[in-house]
Amino acid sequence: MLRSLLVFFLLAVGNACLAQKDLVEVRGRFSSDSVELGKPISYFFTARYPEKMMVLFPDSSYRFAPFEFQKKILTPTRTQNGISYDSVVYTFTTFEIDSIQSLQLPVFVVNPADCTVVLSERKDVFFKSAVVLPDSVQLQKLPLKTNTNYNPVSWLFNYPFASVIAGAVLVVLLILWLVFGKQIRKHFRIKGLTKAHQQFLQQFNTQIEKSLAGNKVSAETAMVVWKKYLENLSTQPFTKLTTKEIREALANDELALALQRVDRVIYAGGEVVREPFEQLRKFSEDKYHEKLEEIKNG
Repeated sequence: MLRSLLVFFLLAVGNACLAQKDLVEVRGRFSSDSVELGKPISYFFTARYPEKMMVLFPDSSYRFAPFEFQKKILTPTRTQNGISYDSVVYTFTTFEIDSIQSLQLPVFVVNPADCTVVLSERKDVFFKSAVVLPDSVQLQKLPLKTNTNYNPVSWLFNYPFASVIAGAVLVVLLILWLVFGKQIRKHFRIKGLTKAHQQFLQQFNTQIEKSLAGNKVSAETAMVVWKKYLENLSTQPFTKLTTKEIREALANDELALALQRVDRVIYAGGEVVREPFEQLRKFSEDKYHEKLEEIKNG
């Protein structure tokens, strides 16, 4: 029973397609019976079909071999007594040297499920050679003339294909972002955090060495660099806080003692020693590793 239904369906579809083809009349012809190498030739292509049908002509992306597409001129559809008439004039060139070159073009009848192809009759055109060699002249003795002038050829960009490729790339990128977006953001946050930490250490160490060399101003600069870095690691405004406020906010005795000793150098002209600065650097590195783990586990 199932096989009988399938056979009936296929026969019905085939009969419908044949019926559509019978209702569409397609004709094509060249403007001349001969063509020369690289010179344009016109091809007149027409279609008559019932008004209710939708018929599409080949566009520039169609393969017109052995001819190369140059341009087309489309005439608006004319309808009379329920019959529509379309015509288009194609301009081709050929760079093939076959003595007889043929062309058979289709029109596409648009159906709800697919398209039905209706072909025109195959039309031939003779290739006309511009060089005629007399039998009495040998090829090696012919006077040859070299022409290296550029012959411009129209460049056709395949917009439908490019649109499909661009759409596919966007879909792939979207999928990658949905799947790996969190990891990508985490990677760049870690990379930025590490870069900022390296820059801080370089600037902080430079100011420490200058302070130890006797430059008291560098001690104050080192404190500014340290506060800015901690402010970027956390939400607290360290650059606006005094030493007392920082000490109360962090509740770290070793850090508080280090800050007092640095303040003594800045404001009282005390002796510059490395130890309090090392305490500040150790505290900032601890905060850096805490932030790093927070991002990794976030």
